Amino acid sequence: MARILICEPHAEVRALLGHVVSRLGHEAVYPVLRPGAPLPDDVHLVLLEPADPQADAAVRALLRRNEALPIVCISIYPPSSDSRLLAPVVHIVKPFGLSEVELALETALDGVTLAA
Repeated sequence: MARILICEPHAEVRALLGHVVSRLGHEAVYPVLRPGAPLPDDVHLVLLEPADPQADAAVRALLRRNEALPIVCISIYPPSSDSRLLAPVVHIVKPFGLSEVELALETALDGVTLAA
């Protein structure tokens, strides 16, 4: 079971992503996104809306501690030069299909070692 950090500012989308994560047998983790609030280090993957400045800054700080952490961007905007710097495994543009998110999660978690 993977711990997946969901950094999405909209409650409805966050809940939907959490449902998809749970349905796939993983644990959804919802961070506190405010300046100075640390993100958990014990996650295997991040779902990020890079258009949210607080989430983007927090995830960039997390990546400085763990460069190998896979990122899946799910955004209202197409990939930008800034979001490309995150080196996301997949960049999904909203609106999205649930199967698209499921495939992105499977792809991003391929090769990630999960603790038993």
